[in-house]
Amino acid sequence: MSKVYFDHVYVSVQDINRAIKFYETLLDKKVSHREENTWADFDIGSGCYFGLINPEIIGNERKIGNNSIPVFATDNVDDIYQKAKNAGAKIIHDIETLKYTDYFYRVFLCEDTEGNLIEIAQYERS
Repeated sequence: MSKVYFDHVYVSVQDINRAIKFYETLLDKKVSHREENTWADFDIGSGCYFGLINPEIIGNERKIGNNSIPVFATDNVDDIYQKAKNAGAKIIHDIETLKYTDYFYRVFLCEDTEGNLIEIAQYERS
């Protein structure tokens, strides 16, 4: 029987060098693989990758900024909030504690340097 599993997600970017710099700062990781100005991957653990892709070079009709919202989890949302601001993120929603969950969930929403929405969350499920 065939298995399906999550492997990676890509977001479209206009300037791959600017996007790499932003995500290296935010994720505190270096790019694990890069194909010139076409795409780049970050190994985010558990066999999963977060990628940046330049749709103009590969000729795709992907749109920038409204195609998905990647969520990155952290154990210190306050620290990552400052990293995001320092890396050039546009903060959309400041850190808030969600009241409609039955577990601790603090989160903020921002735009990366390419206009893509990303969410950073700190949560503890029991």
